[in-house]
Amino acid sequence: MKPVNAAFLPWLNEAIPLTKHLGIKSIYWQKQRLAFDLELAPLVNDKGTGFGGGVAGIATLLGWCFVTLLLDETNQLCPVVVKDSNNAFTAPITEDFIMRCEAVDPSYKEGFLQQLNEKGRARLKLKVWVEQAGEVAFSYEGTYVALGKH
Repeated sequence: MKPVNAAFLPWLNEAIPLTKHLGIKSIYWQKQRLAFDLELAPLVNDKGTGFGGGVAGIATLLGWCFVTLLLDETNQLCPVVVKDSNNAFTAPITEDFIMRCEAVDPSYKEGFLQQLNEKGRARLKLKVWVEQAGEVAFSYEGTYVALGKH
């Protein structure tokens, strides 16, 4: 487990003020995965489980952070947007949880950065998931676009 740059979460809370209220305890890299350690309390719905819209929103944010940190690591800062996404809830989220994100293609990095340098924009497909009690409770897939310097 490798922590993300200590300045990133405070920067994120400034750049996107809503993030202060999402229960993000920490952000870290685990192999080629970015993860949020999250509190359930800010996301609880009327059933005492994770509110679907909040969980899906955090998944979108986690993917955005993955691409943003990749670009930062390679000194290629540019705007990042989500192009499309879909998600599925297969079990209720009932306790504090870890949300993980990784590229669908494990050899994504070189092709993504090459496309960004050659075409001025690049797409990256990511998957995000939450496991509880040994099963996947939530899954998400999204395509993100880095809009390079024009």
